Amino acid sequence: MIRLISGLFLVAWLVGSFAFTLRAAHPLPGQVVTDNAIPFTTIRIYLDNLDSAFWISQAVGNVLLLLPLGLFGPIALPWLDRWWRVVLVAALISIVIELAQLFVPDRSADVDDVMLNVIGALLGYWLLIVLRLIGRFGAVRSSPAD
Repeated sequence: MIRLISGLFLVAWLVGSFAFTLRAAHPLPGQVVTDNAIPFTTIRIYLDNLDSAFWISQAVGNVLLLLPLGLFGPIALPWLDRWWRVVLVAALISIVIELAQLFVPDRSADVDDVMLNVIGALLGYWLLIVLRLIGRFGAVRSSPAD
């Protein structure tokens, strides 16, 4: 049952994530939207603007975007129960989103978004490991009753 609930939540979260990230953005004046292929360029902007709610929300949003993949993915999809598989799937999903954003008005593709999305998925995976260690989430059973 936990596998089914986790799977449904994960699908809903991913559909919502795609819907949110692939809709036209409407930046305010001064909120420049440009593509970025140079690692750490946008992250440097985030760090240089820690007093800006806009930039903090961008950074936090990118980390949280795929966190549920790491947290619920291994429960819903047992083959995803390895950190490196979570990283690969998160990178693939994030790259697809970023490439699609090239064709969405006022959106941009940014390598730093991919990095932060993957970090978020990995944080979700580590959270799952911690929750399993303290007994909040048991390991996924492999019996047919699941």
